[in-house]
Amino acid sequence: MRLGSAVAMGLGQALAILPGVSRSGTTISTGIWAGVRPSEAAEFSFLLSIPAVGGAVLLELHELMKLDHSLIGPYLAGALFSFVFGIIAVSSLLAVIRRGKFEYFAYYCFAAGLLGLYIFLA
Repeated sequence: MRLGSAVAMGLGQALAILPGVSRSGTTISTGIWAGVRPSEAAEFSFLLSIPAVGGAVLLELHELMKLDHSLIGPYLAGALFSFVFGIIAVSSLLAVIRRGKFEYFAYYCFAAGLLGLYIFLA
């Protein structure tokens, strides 16, 4: 990947601070528009999430310390299950992209967005 493509993807990630903007969607799309292979753009996008998620954890660390200590077990179980299903979701998305069917993810996002609007507005 060229430096310019990586910078463009980083700028795409910066757009995700706007409400409703998908971080991974903007970084992958920006990478593809910059000439990066879709599978490479997706892998780099997920690597880009590490500093973003780590920074969010650091910013909220003081709130984590205020949690009820009797609930640490359920919180840890929730974190573990989120991690496992997150890995499954990322692996599935990468498999779809490697097969050249990235537009299927767009259809899913469109349907999920419509469902969310229906639930919110109903």
